[in-house]
Order: sequence, then structure tokens, then C-alpha cells
Amino acid sequence: MIRKYEYGDTTQITQHFNAKDFRCKCGKEHEFSVSDELVQKLEQLYATLNCSKIIVTSGFRCSAHDKAVKGSGSGQHTLGNAADICCYGQDGQPISSKVVCCKAQDIGFRGIANITAAYQYTHVDVRPNGKWYGDEVHGNSTVTDDFYKYFGG
Repeated sequence: MIRKYEYGDTTQITQHFNAKDFRCKCGKEHEFSVSDELVQKLEQLYATLNCSKIIVTSGFRCSAHDKAVKGSGSGQHTLGNAADICCYGQDGQPISSKVVCCKAQDIGFRGIANITAAYQYTHVDVRPNGKWYGDEVHGNSTVTDDFYKYFGG
């Protein structure tokens, strides 16, 4: 289910995620949407990786903001189905997105991508149809159907 939240909503959705974590970063105060499935899978990822924290660097995006950050204006972020995240280990250091992508694949995220050349940020989504496993350092095309093979793990 996709839930709608008002800009100022600070509902604690799950143990580690608050509604405000997913607000659009466009600077305007407007409602936003978040998929229950997305947040549940993020909780699974948190536990699987034994994270100290997961920072949502980009959750919901309004169409204008999605276009401003070179999105289509109608992608998974605009539907409340996606989050760009940085996962941190118990040592306080970022967990490589190579590891995050593999574990996200195990959990069942249907859209997964490494976002940066430093392998610190990961896109995850719960798109309703199909699957997309990418490495945005090499463009937005699908790059693999198995991150374990792709990253040599």
C-alpha cells in the first residue's frame, strides 16, 4: 500500500524509519507518498546488514524535483516506491554498495542500482512490474540480472 503523508508529518513508520526521512528534497512543503513494502524491505536490509543506521538521501520526489535531478519526472521515486540510501555498519563507516546491492537482491527489491563511483550510495525500489539492476556509474541501462556475478562476489 502507498501511504500519503503531509509535509510536516513525523510518524514513526517502523523502528528505524520516520515519515520525514522520505520527504521530497525540492524545498517546497507538499505531501509525499511512501510504499509500505519499501519501508518493510528497508527494515529487512537494516537487519541483514546489521546497520548502525541507514540514511535516506532521496525518498519521494515530486515530478519537478525528479526532473531537476535528471530523472524522468515519473519514475519510482515520484510514486513513493524508491529510496536512495547510504547504509552504515556498526563501525560507523559506509557499507559498500556492492554488498548492499547483493543483499537487496536477496531481500527482493525489484529495482537496485549502485549510484556513485565510490560505491557508497544505492538506489532501491519496489516497482510493481519487472526488474532493474543497474550501475548508474555506467549509465541507466540494466547491467546485470545477478549482482553477485556482476560484482564478483
